Amino acid sequence: MELGIKLKGGGQRLPTISGFLSFLIALISLAGLNVALLMKVPVFPGIFIVQLPIVGFFLGLFGLIARRRSRLYAIWGLALCTFLLLFTLLMIIASLSINPKP
Repeated sequence: MELGIKLKGGGQRLPTISGFLSFLIALISLAGLNVALLMKVPVFPGIFIVQLPIVGFFLGLFGLIARRRSRLYAIWGLALCTFLLLFTLLMIIASLSINPKP
């Protein structure tokens, strides 16, 4: 009745570079969006709202199809980029529904 010895770090998988980049881009884009909302700028910087989340979304998709790698960062990056794109779409729809002149 001996206990088996487990090797440390033997089963760990490295994250994909594209998944990590997707996560990093999503965090940068989310930070840029928060700064723009807190500073109350009249025109939002388009790179933080549209371009970076689209690039991060495709990097996250590419990170999901990588073989034998950890997909944790790819899933988080994909989820955050999807949230940012959905937030942008809902804000556009909400702003178009406002009638300034009744």
